[in-house]
Amino acid sequence: MISMIKRILDVSGKYKGRIYGAFVLSFLKGMLMKSPAIATFMIVSAFIDGELTKKAGVYAAIALVLSVAVQAVFQNIADRLQSAAGYMIFSDMRMKLGEHLRHLPMGFFTEGNIGRISSVLSTDMVFIEENCMMVLADVMSYLFSQIIMILFMFFFDWRLGLASLAVTVCMIILGRGMVKKDLSHSKERQDASETQTKAVLDFTEGIGIIKTYNLLGEKSKELTDSFENNCKVNLGFEEAHAPWSRGVNMIYGAGTVLLLIVSTCLYFKGAMPLNYYIGMLLFLFDLFVPIKAFYSEAARLTVMSACLDRIEALFAEKQLDDNGTQTLTDRDAPEIEYKNVTFAYDQKDVLKDVSFKADKGTMTALVGPSGGGKIYYCKLAYTILGC
Repeated sequence: MISMIKRILDVSGKYKGRIYGAFVLSFLKGMLMKSPAIATFMIVSAFIDGELTKKAGVYAAIALVLSVAVQAVFQNIADRLQSAAGYMIFSDMRMKLGEHLRHLPMGFFTEGNIGRISSVLSTDMVFIEENCMMVLADVMSYLFSQIIMILFMFFFDWRLGLASLAVTVCMIILGRGMVKKDLSHSKERQDASETQTKAVLDFTEGIGIIKTYNLLGEKSKELTDSFENNCKVNLGFEEAHAPWSRGVNMIYGAGTVLLLIVSTCLYFKGAMPLNYYIGMLLFLFDLFVPIKAFYSEAARLTVMSACLDRIEALFAEKQLDDNGTQTLTDRDAPEIEYKNVTFAYDQKDVLKDVSFKADKGTMTALVGPSGGGKIYYCKLAYTILGC
């Protein structure tokens, strides 16, 4: 999980400071959320010790009101920082991707990659900026909050501290297994989304030909199959995730019961004073909430990781070299000349070692069957002429 958060920080560039600021504010807000339990513990302790005064009660009430107000301010600022950063990051990334695509060879756009590009732009980037950026600061806050909660338990009694640490370790071990399982399914989920996007694009772009040749049933089935497969893959993702999520919840419940039993035994044995026992009860049901919430975001962050893989793979596509310095000196040279050109759809060659010239002031016709590669020559000539 930490490595996934680090990945988004690595691509955040100049906006990284905004995300770190959101981390700090979200952590402070998380700590302030514990203020009611802390104030109650202090009031109860003062009452048991016979030291409770009216002034102490008023101060505690004021502190709680201020705590709620400050929490709201911190949350608002943190949301503005991380959400705005997400949109800014991917706005810049879309511009960089557009520039990168301009330098890719034309063959890249005829190998079924249009659906891939559309999926990255409309699905992968949108998923991260709308679903993951909002939770990054909270996820880090959960992690730090759990450490603070365990330290609280050591403050009450070292045995409670060890018990809470053991439960947390068990949740981490199970949570790591959940993350590993989710990662294995996340790529399949995003690939299915890409296949569906490609099917939709193919269907809409070819609707004229499909209707002309009465292929609606055949092509509609391909589109329907892509929808059904996408649904099946998403359900499979949820089914694979659910048992691990239930396991984390079960450890959460069992750990809460265990800490209740241990603290009760310590109290009745006289090893824990009454005010500490009451304080333990106040914190008990929030004790493992941070680590539970931390792993509740596992599904979203694993999908985010798969999205980043696909984005980085698109950026890794090799650009076409454009560093030639040769100039044309022969005035009688043809306007366009093809030498030993080979062209393929996917892995199937439709043209092999073709050469011809298109002279200036003449008209050259490209004649051949559908799928024979005519459009490839047109696109290449379009590029050469700089149109």
